[in-house]
Amino acid sequence: MATIRLDRLSVSNKTLIILTLFLSYFAKFVLYRYLVDLDKGLNAWQIIGAYVILVGVSMILACIGMRKAKIYASLFVMLIIDIWLIANIIYYKSNFFLLDWQVMIYANNLRGFEDSILVYLQWWYYLIPISTLLIAVFLVAYRKELKQEIIAVKKYLILLGSGLVIYLAGWGLGAIGNKVYAREHADEWMFNEDKMLFLKIHSPVGHLGMVTLDAIKDRILQWQAFRPLTTEEKAIIATIYTDSVIPAAQPQGHLVFILVESFESWPLTARDRNGVEVCENLNNYIRNHDLLLCTNLTSQQVYGRSGDGQLITQTGMLPLSSGVTCMSHGDNVYPNLAHFYPNGIVLNPYPGVWNQGVTTFSYGFKHLHEVSPFQRGTDSLMIAWAVEELQRATEPTCLLVLTLQTHAPFHSVEYTLSFDNDSPENKYLQTVHNLDKYLGRFLAWADTADCMKDATIVITADHNHFPVEDGKGLCPLIIQSPYINSKTYIPQAYQMDVFPTVLHAIGQSNYQWHGFGIDLLDQESKRTITPKQAYALSDKMIRTNFFKESLVTTEDTEYYEKNP
Repeated sequence: MATIRLDRLSVSNKTLIILTLFLSYFAKFVLYRYLVDLDKGLNAWQIIGAYVILVGVSMILACIGMRKAKIYASLFVMLIIDIWLIANIIYYKSNFFLLDWQVMIYANNLRGFEDSILVYLQWWYYLIPISTLLIAVFLVAYRKELKQEIIAVKKYLILLGSGLVIYLAGWGLGAIGNKVYAREHADEWMFNEDKMLFLKIHSPVGHLGMVTLDAIKDRILQWQAFRPLTTEEKAIIATIYTDSVIPAAQPQGHLVFILVESFESWPLTARDRNGVEVCENLNNYIRNHDLLLCTNLTSQQVYGRSGDGQLITQTGMLPLSSGVTCMSHGDNVYPNLAHFYPNGIVLNPYPGVWNQGVTTFSYGFKHLHEVSPFQRGTDSLMIAWAVEELQRATEPTCLLVLTLQTHAPFHSVEYTLSFDNDSPENKYLQTVHNLDKYLGRFLAWADTADCMKDATIVITADHNHFPVEDGKGLCPLIIQSPYINSKTYIPQAYQMDVFPTVLHAIGQSNYQWHGFGIDLLDQESKRTITPKQAYALSDKMIRTNFFKESLVTTEDTEYYEKNP
C-alpha cells in the first residue's frame, strides 16, 4: 500500500491540513451551539451573524501553529477550547447560564454544579475531545515529514486576513440583529441580558476573551481598592462619615419602606382611554398629605438591578463598578436604616434571588420572611403581609417590603384599564394600576391605624425599566413622616439621595454615615461629590469591607453568632 508523504505534497495541497483543522473547530462550535441551544430566541440576523463569526474564528484558530508547523501549539489551543466548551455546556445545563468571571470565583453562585457533572455529561459531549484526539494522532504521526514552512507567508496572511474580515462581518450582522431584537423585546428584561446576547452571538473564543478581560478588570479594581486612600478620597469621606457621634433617640414609630419593582414616575400622570387614572390612589395620597415628592429620581443600578436598588436605598452605598455587590460582597458590614430599630424585617416575594438570605442581615435586618421556594408572592399578598407584621409588632420596626408584579413582561395581573393597543407601555400601566390598588388600601389603613401614628412611609423604586427618554426611565420617591409638615417637591434627584433623606425623615440626621447623596429635606445640603466619584469610592469601600471595624457592635456580634 502506498504511503502518502506530506512533504511531497505541493504547498497548495498542504493548505488541506489547515482546512482539516478549520472543519474540526467549526464542527465543535456548531455542536456546542446545538447542545446549549444558543439559537433559541434569536432572530435571523443574529443567527446568521453567529455562524459567520464561527467561520471567521475557526479560520483564525486553524492558522495557529501552522505557519512553522508548531503542532503542539495547535493541540494545546484545541485542548483549552475543549475544556472551556464542556465546562460551559455542563454549567448551562445545570444553571441555565453560561460561565462568567463572577460565577467562576464565587462558589455561592454554583448551586447544583457539584452534582451536575455526571448527570449532564452525556455521550455526545465526548465528540468534542474525540475530534481533538483524531487531529492529534494525524498531526503527530506526520510531524517528522512536515517541513519547517508548511505554508507560504503570503498565503498564510491571506488566510488570517480572510478569517478576520469574516469575523468582523459576522459581528456587524449580529449588531443589526441586536437592534431588531431590542425593538421586538422592549417589554422584556432579564438579568445580564446584554451579556447573554453577546455570548449567544459570539464564539466561545470571544466568550473566553470577555471572561479574561473581566478577570483582569476585577483584579485591577481589587488592587486599586487596597491602595491607601488618597487625600481627595479622605476629604470626601470626611464629609459623609464620622467615627463617633452622639446617637439620636430611638425612633418612636415604624419605618415602612416599600421598594417597588421597576416603578417609574410617568404612570402617575397617565390615564387610559376612558380617562381613568393609572395611579388614582397614590395621587390622592400625594394631594392630601404633607410629604416629600420627587418624580425625577435617577436610578443608579449597574449590574444587579434589584440587588443594587436595595443596596443604594438601605445602606447609602453605590454598586460595584464590575459585578453584583450582593453576590460578591453581600456578607460585608454595611451602615443601614434598620440599625436604629429594635426589630427589622424583610418581606421577599421571590425566594432564592439576589442572595437575600445573606444581605438581609448584612443590611441590618433581623428577620427574612419569604414565600415558599416554588412560589412567587403577589403584590396583594406582600401588602397584606406588611399590615399583619405591623399590627403584630410590639416595638418600633423597620419593615422593607419588596414587590414583584411590575416586573417585565407585565402579564401577571388582571387587566382592568382600557387602551387602544397592547403595547409594552400599556401592559406596564396595567400592572402599575393593579399595584396602585393595593398601595391605596395600605395607605388608607395607615392613615387610621393606631400603630402607624408616628410611622414614616417611603415608596420608591428599585430601578427603572424603560430607557431614560421620552419622559420615561425616571423613578418616583414619596416620603411621608412626622418630620415633614409641608408639601416638599424636589424637581430632580439621584437614587443615592434616598438614604440621607430617610435618615432625616426618621430623626437620625446625625448618624455617623450620611451616604453618598444629599438630604433632600435640608435646603442647605449641597453636593460635594459627583456620581462618578461616588461610584469609584463606593466600589473601593465595598471591596475592602470599610465599615467592618467601626460599625460592628457587641450586640451585633452576639446576634450574628446566634444567627449565622
